[in-house]
Amino acid sequence: MDYGGRNWFYSYRKLFDICTETKLQSVTGKILTQYAALTKNWDATTNSEWTCRTYLSTKMILNATVLTNALNYSNEVGLRIANPYFEYYAALSLLRALVYTIPGEKWSDGELMKISHPKAINVSFDWIAKFDKDTAQRLKRLTQQLKAQREVISYKVPASGDSILDTEYDLYELLIILAEMAQLNSELLEVSVLKNASPENFIMNYEHMTQIAQYEIEGYSFTDREGGHRLEYIRRKQPHPLNLALTMTEGQTEDFIGAWDGEEKGMFNNGSPANWQKIFDVP
Repeated sequence: MDYGGRNWFYSYRKLFDICTETKLQSVTGKILTQYAALTKNWDATTNSEWTCRTYLSTKMILNATVLTNALNYSNEVGLRIANPYFEYYAALSLLRALVYTIPGEKWSDGELMKISHPKAINVSFDWIAKFDKDTAQRLKRLTQQLKAQREVISYKVPASGDSILDTEYDLYELLIILAEMAQLNSELLEVSVLKNASPENFIMNYEHMTQIAQYEIEGYSFTDREGGHRLEYIRRKQPHPLNLALTMTEGQTEDFIGAWDGEEKGMFNNGSPANWQKIFDVP
């Protein structure tokens, strides 16, 4: 896809509509300068961190896909009480996908994975404002609305149910732009890595992989075996940051999304891979 003086790997649906080619070329040039500050000093640790960050971003996109599939199922069977949760957390997943690709956001020994909701919102829309301030402000307000609607149902439990909520918004415009912004960043990162980094540093550290696949929360430990398997595949096959659409594989997407399918007829099912494309071109 040719636009803004560059050939893009991904076929963007909405992102390029928010700014002119001239503006895009200017902004992406500045972003490349930020990535170059990283990639000209690339070492094995930096490579490992950013390869893991791109993997995390793909997980966030897949999670948003599952949540919006659940939203559709909820509408079909009348479980509207869950809809504000599905909408807001789909948006939050994609905010995190974007944050993980922003060069100025430090990994800080995995603490970035604990980024607060308000900070994820502010960081993401400050980034989008580089391309268009009006779009960033409008979508930030929508995200804050989704957050408020999830909280009012969860914490205030209105006797009026969801009749007090506003549903006159384009959820998928928000989700697609967030996912595509993360994809655009990852394309620029990949270009910068291939231009500046030495292949001898294309190494992944088990420390970073463990931070992603093993968790301890409130004294409880969890192990994501499938996540560990995927990271090991990346370590063996593609141990440096690739753009998100290229990082994803059919096996990854089928296993991640399929993990949430019900086992019996009539239970929630994510459906065919042909139906997973509403937010992002999932392979």
